[in-house]
Amino acid sequence: MPEAAIDLAALRQGLRTKVAAKAEFSEAEWQDFSAPWRPVHCEKEQHLIRPGQVENWFYYIQHGVTRGYFLHRGQDKSVGFAYHGDFLSAIDSWISRAPTAFYLQCLSPVTGLRIHYDDLQALYDRHKFAERWGRRLMEEILWGLGMREISVLAYSADERYERLMNNAPHILQFVPQKHLASYLGMTAETFSRIRKKRSRS
Repeated sequence: MPEAAIDLAALRQGLRTKVAAKAEFSEAEWQDFSAPWRPVHCEKEQHLIRPGQVENWFYYIQHGVTRGYFLHRGQDKSVGFAYHGDFLSAIDSWISRAPTAFYLQCLSPVTGLRIHYDDLQALYDRHKFAERWGRRLMEEILWGLGMREISVLAYSADERYERLMNNAPHILQFVPQKHLASYLGMTAETFSRIRKKRSRS
């Protein structure tokens, strides 16, 4: 998509709404904070990053769906999804500044904003609200990772499916079942069986 076709004002308004949910800021602070964010667009199946690369970008997804995954013994293992108002990055590499172990892939055409690592660190240094926003966002990400670990280790396949449907019932509209099955740690056949059983109940 040509940059001229991207509605930058709408993207920045979406970003502003998400940031404002976690931190208060003045208009002058917002103008400085939003300036380094640049529009980004990727097509379906395009990768934002691959294993061995260092993550230098932090994304705000306005439209579209992305998936994080890795390969283990030739098998594709989904670890998470981001869409419609989510933030996204290869967090392992973003934090460590070492090469990532993950792929980030667009499951549909994706439009949003992104900011370079150095620019965001500079904003943290200049603005207390930016640092507060970043801390609260990372806390939310860590909480989600902890809940996922409990789900994988403690719950049955049926329970994992039930929790996903309770927390994100709309996800079936955006993400192929094979990727959801991988994310839940089950085969596509098991996922289909559980879904059919649940639809009959």
